[in-house]
Amino acid sequence: MNKKRYIHNRYKYILRWQSIFFILAIITGSCKKQLYNSQLLPDKMVVLAEITAGDSANIPIGETLSAGSGGEINFQKLNSVSASISSQAGMQSLSLNTSPDFTDNPMAVYSNPANFEKNTEYTLSATEPQIGSISATTKIPNDFSVGNIESEMDDLNGKRVLKFRFVINDAGDEKNYYMFEAVKQLVSISRHFFWQGNQYDYNTPSGYDLYQQVKNNPGVALLLDTVLTDRFIRLNVYTRDSRTDNASMSSLDSSFRRIFITDSLFNGGEYQTELDIDRTNFVGDSPSTIGIVRVQMKSVAKELYDYLSQYEKYMLAFGNFPVNSLVSPSGNINNGFGVFGGSYRKQWSFYYDVLQ
Repeated sequence: MNKKRYIHNRYKYILRWQSIFFILAIITGSCKKQLYNSQLLPDKMVVLAEITAGDSANIPIGETLSAGSGGEINFQKLNSVSASISSQAGMQSLSLNTSPDFTDNPMAVYSNPANFEKNTEYTLSATEPQIGSISATTKIPNDFSVGNIESEMDDLNGKRVLKFRFVINDAGDEKNYYMFEAVKQLVSISRHFFWQGNQYDYNTPSGYDLYQQVKNNPGVALLLDTVLTDRFIRLNVYTRDSRTDNASMSSLDSSFRRIFITDSLFNGGEYQTELDIDRTNFVGDSPSTIGIVRVQMKSVAKELYDYLSQYEKYMLAFGNFPVNSLVSPSGNINNGFGVFGGSYRKQWSFYYDVLQ
């Protein structure tokens, strides 16, 4: 077996868009699946946001649009919201973010460049003239310790996986909620060159033509940059650990989107386990699917833990029960839908694609 021990923990918060992606995946993956109850609902403001220590604020805000008595819920952007986030340090106003990065998002994104702090409580307030006001409060947990990290290629019932072992050293003076997940962050390769003091994009027709004309001139060279995108592939994860909450959701032979663990059985002690990550998408089969595998362990606020674990149960049950018997996750948005939840994230990165 090709065994690799990763002794360096990547604790930097370098993925600006991940928190948005993880929550928005709920919308794009389920708004056509009648995630909400089958009764006709009034239009409400929707917030689906995970705020993470070290990240800046990018809060997706939208509006539900009931599509008839069948209970199907669609979403539209709300571009006229007055929003702010407050903490003991004061209040920060959020502004509508018109960056092209968010053009295709189903919800408008409101941003502020200030970074969130660990072990801090935040309150989101938002008002839209026609819909009204919503509010929500969450606390970003404190730092936590993860050690004895080991990973190795393995086989799980004929499926190629990356086995990931770790030990959580739990703080004994608080209730902690942990989530494990893995994604592949897609990247794009930027090709450019300089000619007569100007930069040109090789990937455009005009740039390509110019490069062919001038490439033999002194100082002209094709330069490559790997650019992180806000597009992700969620990777299925497996656990055989009966202490996880996943054991009560489905058979442990099933794949999951996230693994959920509370410290109920190891409060103040060590928790050792291993998880398996499906390697199907580790190596991209085209330029549009190359990227970096991100393995993450998070300590999260209870409201985020509850919301996403309910969503996990919903997705596992979907297709097995009549849709009108399924209900949406209950969030913490007063007078609205969704969740506003805090997290502290530790991350490890794995490179399987050739990024050039």
